[in-house]
Amino acid sequence: MQHLIVIDNCSKNRLDISLFLNGKEGVVLLPQNNNIGLAAAQNIGIQYVKENINATHVILFDQDSIIKPYFISNLVNEELGLISKGIKVGAIGPSFYDPDNNQDYPATVYIGPFIKRVKLGDNPVEATFLIASGCLINLNVLKNVGGMLEELFIDYIDVEWSLRAKKFGYRLFITPKASMAHTIGDKRISLFGRTVSCHSSFRRYFLVRNSFKMLRLPYIPIGYKVRETVFNFLRVIIGLATSSDRKKFIKYTLAAFKDGFFGKFGPCKYNF
Repeated sequence: MQHLIVIDNCSKNRLDISLFLNGKEGVVLLPQNNNIGLAAAQNIGIQYVKENINATHVILFDQDSIIKPYFISNLVNEELGLISKGIKVGAIGPSFYDPDNNQDYPATVYIGPFIKRVKLGDNPVEATFLIASGCLINLNVLKNVGGMLEELFIDYIDVEWSLRAKKFGYRLFITPKASMAHTIGDKRISLFGRTVSCHSSFRRYFLVRNSFKMLRLPYIPIGYKVRETVFNFLRVIIGLATSSDRKKFIKYTLAAFKDGFFGKFGPCKYNF
């Protein structure tokens, strides 16, 4: 990796970040005056690379992403191997593991409204969508598919982009030769023998609201829409049952349904 573009989304410790990155070779800090959302921040970084750096690819990372040696070169080599087979690669991402138990997450493949969990072996596995963090994307693909959907602000961004890329005929892959730690949700509970991820009331607002946007997009498969409609209601019920502040949870959830129904997206305007 030759260049690192850091988008500071109006962090509370922005001065510390600036001092830490100051003078580091190949690092560019692009501070924002407001929290413009994850999608907009990713687009700003991508656009900066397009306009200022002679690069062929970008890799997206979260602020807490930690990678291992040869992570990037392995992604690049895996992509080249797929392309050499005549595969139209849209993006390739790492495998993820749970840092609490070191268990690998399987690749997710949607078959209508059902999910098939595909365990990773030695070779890349095709997936329905990729998690943005650690994802290698060719700039030509971004030129054809477009950037991230900024209306979503934080949730469903990578899912929407992945499904849009598939509409253009691109295929998405996960490789076991590059891995990252990833925790889903703010906490997890065991329910009927299954581990269920729970999100905060604030985060649930975006998940519920943005699901309405996904339902409106013509390139999102019907099966996915059906599944998300059913499971969003189930997640709300589970979230309500496990929330430490149910009144707050209900307020954010009702606001999410209202904004989603009336098409009001972008940042959350509530502070319950």
